[in-house]
Amino acid sequence: MEAVKKALLGEVLTEEEAYGLMQAMMAGELSPVQVAGVLTAMALRGETPSEIAAMARAMREAARRIPVSRRPLLDIVGTGGDHKGLLNLSTLGALVAAAGGVAVAKHGNRAASSRAGSADLLEALGVNLEAPPERVGEAIEELGFGFLFARVFHPAMRHVAPVRAELGIRTVFNLLGPLTNPAGADRYVLGVFSPRWLAPMAEALNHLGAKGLVVHGAVAHEPILRDNQGVEVRRGPYTLVPEDVRQEAHPPTALKGGSQVQNAQLP
Repeated sequence: MEAVKKALLGEVLTEEEAYGLMQAMMAGELSPVQVAGVLTAMALRGETPSEIAAMARAMREAARRIPVSRRPLLDIVGTGGDHKGLLNLSTLGALVAAAGGVAVAKHGNRAASSRAGSADLLEALGVNLEAPPERVGEAIEELGFGFLFARVFHPAMRHVAPVRAELGIRTVFNLLGPLTNPAGADRYVLGVFSPRWLAPMAEALNHLGAKGLVVHGAVAHEPILRDNQGVEVRRGPYTLVPEDVRQEAHPPTALKGGSQVQNAQLP
């Protein structure tokens, strides 16, 4: 496959090549050695926004789709991987948004770098993580909130999951997770683990026809704490501090996360 050779040589892929390469990965058509080589080479070079968007499209097509008619449809999600061990505020923010009348399709997984990810927290609150697509869609339509457990809705990831685990490094899949909402969310608040990915992820969202904010906190990306950088899709970058919205700044320790049970019991 020509795209595999190009990726291994560190060359930038066209959208068509990136799309086809991800299709092949999701179909299990590449060997573990090829997958490992491609992921490592692309990570070392740095993935482009068009590559990320094209791969996200291929992953979306391979996912179990959720029938939802409500629009706009919001996802508050992050890449994870900041290794700060903070409370999962993206999930709490998604619940608050839903309570305010916004339709939310919260896409997430178990913890990446904290003790409790979105799936862990919601499981502790009694949410059925294994609910079928039809039931999740009904929840979004009727209640305004549904949780899309990545492991359930992306079965094709079984072809690459062992390689990812063995590599143990950041790969394009860390960036793709937030962009592959199976319900087709078109509004995002997307946290990234490094400011280096603010503009590329915003551009990838734009390629996918979505609107929203890509954010990174100067202290940590998960909470909106202090000196937070952001890129608004189709608008541009800016910096936000708590005082801008008449809020006090708090140290990261104020939002330190615990176990899934401890997080679920927070007031």
